[in-house]
Amino acid sequence: MTVIEDAATRLEREHVHSVYEKIAPYFNDSRDKAWPKVRQFLLEHEPGSIIADVGCGNGKYLHVNGSVFKLGCDVCLPLVDLARSQGHEVQLCDCLRLPYRDSCFYGVLSITIVCSLKFSNYIML
Repeated sequence: MTVIEDAATRLEREHVHSVYEKIAPYFNDSRDKAWPKVRQFLLEHEPGSIIADVGCGNGKYLHVNGSVFKLGCDVCLPLVDLARSQGHEVQLCDCLRLPYRDSCFYGVLSITIVCSLKFSNYIML
């Protein structure tokens, strides 16, 4: 990891990850309804499709469309635990270092992750 990457990772951990860990107990109260377009995206997949929700938070989208297999992941352990407590398959991992093979998902959600990565030099717009 370069000095810049190390600094970006540290800043992200201090100013983004730590905030989510602090607000996790209250996050569920404000993040319970699925956005209509995201819900539609999930409902359009065929039964048996595998969908990833990268940065799934409390797992609010993981209950949509029970005929597809959804795998969530997030970097915030309290939110991962919350999603798991609802019976969802969720892993603790960093979205910049996902443990999945290329092309293993039919669809991928990544809602609001880009704004959480503003300290990272990995984003290329």
